[in-house]
Amino acid sequence: MGNYSRTEGVRTAYPADGRFSYGKRILEELGEQFDLPELFEALRTPGKRLCARVNLLRGSPEEVLEELERTGYEPETPYPYEELVCVRVEGPFEVPLTDAVVVADKRAAESVLMGADLYAPGLLEAKGVKAGEPVTVLAEKTLEPVGFGRALFEGEPPRRGKVVETVVTKFKAPKFRELKSFEKGLIYPQSAPAVAAVRALEPEGLVVDMNAAPGGKAFHAYELLRGKGKVIAFDISKKRISKMMEEMRRLGHSFEVVRADSRYLDLDFPHLVGKADRVIVDPPCTAIGVIPKVWDVKKDEDMINAFEYQKQFVKVAYKLLKKGGLMLYSTCTLTKTENERVVEFAEEMGFEVVEKDTPWGKTPVKVSPSVHGEPGFFIAILKKK
Repeated sequence: MGNYSRTEGVRTAYPADGRFSYGKRILEELGEQFDLPELFEALRTPGKRLCARVNLLRGSPEEVLEELERTGYEPETPYPYEELVCVRVEGPFEVPLTDAVVVADKRAAESVLMGADLYAPGLLEAKGVKAGEPVTVLAEKTLEPVGFGRALFEGEPPRRGKVVETVVTKFKAPKFRELKSFEKGLIYPQSAPAVAAVRALEPEGLVVDMNAAPGGKAFHAYELLRGKGKVIAFDISKKRISKMMEEMRRLGHSFEVVRADSRYLDLDFPHLVGKADRVIVDPPCTAIGVIPKVWDVKKDEDMINAFEYQKQFVKVAYKLLKKGGLMLYSTCTLTKTENERVVEFAEEMGFEVVEKDTPWGKTPVKVSPSVHGEPGFFIAILKKK
């Protein structure tokens, strides 16, 4: 299970070479469900495949599949959802190590690891770099080589623009955002579990998304409604809503997006109480299931704080729903506290669990990088009695 040490009063695990530092209780919960060395190894990879959801209001899956094939990809449709197209991830590959190196921040390194170029905002340090010469991109903290390519600068790093054009990266993933289909609003990059979650909800009537930005589930619900219902999306972040609005314009969608603290929707928007047919609750979480990770640190208090926060959204979702209405509760984390315990809390409130089919079993279901080769995800459907 790796070696253990005590740091700042928190018991932490250092599997493999110390990329993950999790609190004692988090480790216990993960260890009850998964083989920890396998899980930590899987968290370092992008999974078996990357997927995109076809915007069925604008085009057909065949149109997107044809472009993927013309671009040199070998697309797959392994899931029972017509709107979901996927491409296998290649790798891992060995990344050449050069004397000239640049260090990328966590987010940028995780993008480079999957095949992206490095841009100035993600550059932390540079050593021995000359424009046009080979350079290796290292992840901050671990200094793991994640990409190799050609430097586009020397001396003082620029503040904007591309700084390294990658040639070899640890993994090679499809670049959906470079497709014409993306530009035309035909696709939205999204994981299979996230698509399955909204499909399990079976959107109808009035759908309220309480944690909507950046918009993936709200957009999907809108597309599935095909004009026969209504979506109202809420989020507290001005920046995330701004990005969501950009995506909405690209996709050609039109529904109400409101900046608000969803913990108080019953008070701030009393006309919605008892009116929703469906509610989506995808609250902030510890995001342990998000892949790939070059490293990660989570304390037990992060999990406990998330749990207390998540329950507040569930309370309000219950008030917004009609009797017999359904709530989708989903997260991108793997702890029992943030998933199964929240479902138990919902049942105590008056919800009842509804079993719906997914590619990984009936809901409530937890998808795991190490077991399923997918991003970590939890899906539960609950009915208001």
